[in-house]
Amino acid sequence: MSSDIATPQDGKDFPAIFYAVIRVIDQFSDIIGRLIALSMIFLVVSITYEVVMRYVFRAPTIWVFEASYMVNGSCFMLGCAYALYKGAHVRTDIFWENYSERRKGIIDLTAYLLLFFPAMMTMMLISVDDAIMAFELDERSQQSPWRAVMWPFKAAVPIAALLFMIQGVSEALKCWYQIRYGREFQHREKLEV
Repeated sequence: MSSDIATPQDGKDFPAIFYAVIRVIDQFSDIIGRLIALSMIFLVVSITYEVVMRYVFRAPTIWVFEASYMVNGSCFMLGCAYALYKGAHVRTDIFWENYSERRKGIIDLTAYLLLFFPAMMTMMLISVDDAIMAFELDERSQQSPWRAVMWPFKAAVPIAALLFMIQGVSEALKCWYQIRYGREFQHREKLEV
């Protein structure tokens, strides 16, 4: 492990199982995020294909528009856990930099427990019903003559909420470490997107 990541020796009374859970979840989110990023290759190829077909051969496709917004939307949703792992979500820093590490941990842990997990559970429970119904009804898109099947697109929402909550467990444990020891579990540079 690099020197900016906490180790079991750093926090002698922080349970070793928590280190293992954090490590497994972070690795899982990293792998899933990288796999989801590969869908961008499909977007580049399909949109390039559409441009060539439309402007060179005067034969536009009926499927690229729908496929591209479905893949892009799904990628955006499914990549949220990876963004949380990387520390890329928006945070208002007006007062944040003046807080102690303990106070930051308390604020973050409270937000995870009172706002994040209830919101993600609600989103998952509501959206899983939509995905199941779309599958049962064989729901089709009305955006183009292609009439794409909608359930895979709708299933991205509850899966994204689940992935987000899994990474949220890791982040909540990191907050607990931060509260307990007054320092970050792992230092992450602010990402400019």
